Amino acid sequence: MEFNWQGIIASALTVGLTTYAINSARHSVQKGQLKYGLIIKGLGIVCLICCLGPLWVYLTDNYQVNKPGQATALIGLTIGFGFFAICSIAEGFFVKGNYDESSITFSTPWTGRKSCHWRDLESVTLNILCDWYVLKFKDGNTIRISSYLGGHGYLLDSLRDKGYEF
Repeated sequence: MEFNWQGIIASALTVGLTTYAINSARHSVQKGQLKYGLIIKGLGIVCLICCLGPLWVYLTDNYQVNKPGQATALIGLTIGFGFFAICSIAEGFFVKGNYDESSITFSTPWTGRKSCHWRDLESVTLNILCDWYVLKFKDGNTIRISSYLGGHGYLLDSLRDKGYEF
């Protein structure tokens, strides 16, 4: 049986980078602020570059696309990396929040701006699959706080002080 050393190394690097990103984001901004750091923003820029490369090759005919599947692969890479570039750039640059002792205000390009009072907080749960904390409020609002979001550690400490367990 042969070992796939590249797969093992890539998996170890992915786990290491993910753990580092979460731990470094925990207390990376001022208490009371929530925003993404350079890792998510950088991921968006890298995906954008990886999207534009195959698109440029395909559009300029600098590469002979004469074998079956090559054009499909270039288009697939462009669409795939383009989708992740849009999502990562939108998250990295446009998701932000603030909180204090009485309320939280959180804004995303996906769900808009939400402002909720802590007295209306019903539950805090961890979604282990997506690695985010779900804050549900009495008025039906839901705020999802990613573990990659800078300052989330201060928020979690504050919620624990208020008596919430998650």
